[in-house]
Amino acid sequence: MSGSVQSVEQTVTAMATVLADYLTHQEIAQLTASWRQHSTVSVKMIQECVLDATTQYPRLRQHRSAIRQAFWSNALHMTASTANEDASSNSEGGLRSESALVSAFYAVMRGLSTQLPPANRQQVFAMLHQMVAKERTFKGQNIDMMAFLNGQRPWVPDDVEMLNNLVQLAYVCVCDIEGPVEADHIFYHVSEAAKAEHATAVVQQLF
Repeated sequence: MSGSVQSVEQTVTAMATVLADYLTHQEIAQLTASWRQHSTVSVKMIQECVLDATTQYPRLRQHRSAIRQAFWSNALHMTASTANEDASSNSEGGLRSESALVSAFYAVMRGLSTQLPPANRQQVFAMLHQMVAKERTFKGQNIDMMAFLNGQRPWVPDDVEMLNNLVQLAYVCVCDIEGPVEADHIFYHVSEAAKAEHATAVVQQLF
C-alpha cells in the first residue's frame, strides 16, 4: 500500500481505534506518536506497528493475529473511495501502466503459490479468498483468489490501489500461516522473481 503523510495519519488513527479495545488512551497515545513518523503506509509499517505494540505491551501477544488483520482491514476501508476516484480519472497512459501492473500482479500471485510449502498453499489461498470476499473494499467484485492455486489468471481489478490491497491481504494470510519471519522471506523472493519479469517500478507499486 502506498501512501502520503496524510494517509499515514489516517491509517494511524484507524489503528488507534483498533487498539481502543485493548489499551488505555495514554498507552495508545504513546504508541501512535512514533507511528506517525512513517513516511508511507506499507507492509513494513504495519508489521513494525504490530511488533511495537506487542513488544511494549506483552498482554497483546495473544491478540496479535486479530490486531494485524484489523489494522489492515481499517486501512483498506480507508483507501477504498480514493481508489475508486483514481480509477475513474486515469488517462490512456495510465491504463497502459495498469495493464502492466495487472501482469505484474499475476506474476506475484504465481510466485507466491510457488514459494509456499505445499502443505500450507491451499490454506493460505483459501484464507485469502475468504478475506477478499468479506472486505468492503472489493464489494460487488468477483475475484476468485483460489484460481491462482491452479496457475490460472482470474479477473482482477485494473486498479493500483486494489491490487496493492490484495497483496497486503496475501501478506497477512502468509503471516498467520507461516509466521512473520517466514512471510518476509517468502515475499522477498516473490518480489525479486516478479522484478525479473516486469519493470521494478511497476512491481514496487504492489508492495
